[in-house]
Amino acid sequence: MAQQEQRMMADPYFSIDYRAQVNLCPLADGETVPNVDTLEAQIPAPFKLISEVTRIDTNNARMLRNLDEHAGDLVEIINSQSRKIDLVLSYVLASEDDPAERHHTLTLGGGGFTFISPTHWANDSILRFKLFLPELSVSVYGYGQIKAQQEAQEPHHYRCDFTAIREQDRDALIRASLQLQAKQLKARAERRAQQDGPTT
Repeated sequence: MAQQEQRMMADPYFSIDYRAQVNLCPLADGETVPNVDTLEAQIPAPFKLISEVTRIDTNNARMLRNLDEHAGDLVEIINSQSRKIDLVLSYVLASEDDPAERHHTLTLGGGGFTFISPTHWANDSILRFKLFLPELSVSVYGYGQIKAQQEAQEPHHYRCDFTAIREQDRDALIRASLQLQAKQLKARAERRAQQDGPTT
């Protein structure tokens, strides 16, 4: 089986290269992955808050697209208010970040993320994670399972597959991945245009 096919079977969701901050915490002895109801009760309030704000922003954007061209001022006012809320939420979420558990992703998507770590993580071990994407108004609390990728070199490379995550958070990560891809493709096209120079 080709390596690309193996990756697609392991992670059927779209992933993108992106450096995001993530806290990783191994489960204590006797701790297990929660069911849907227990997970909902465990999620810290700031994560639920930013998820709800993101949902409202998405609905607002959908309604604004149906307005006529004279609604530009209204759109700008709503976007300005949204940016203010995002700044406040980013400050609140900062209290959830533990520097001792901080790592950074290499890729992320709706099925999980890859990351590097100077320490060893046992293959198939379960961890609790807090994923932060404040610039996209996305933060996710959930559980994942470690899959070693490249342990022969340091820092070690790992994949974390989601095992417990709310569906609305998965949807938010998928949308964020698509937004990031669009930005990256646009930046790549602009760089290529600059390199090619003006055409005569």
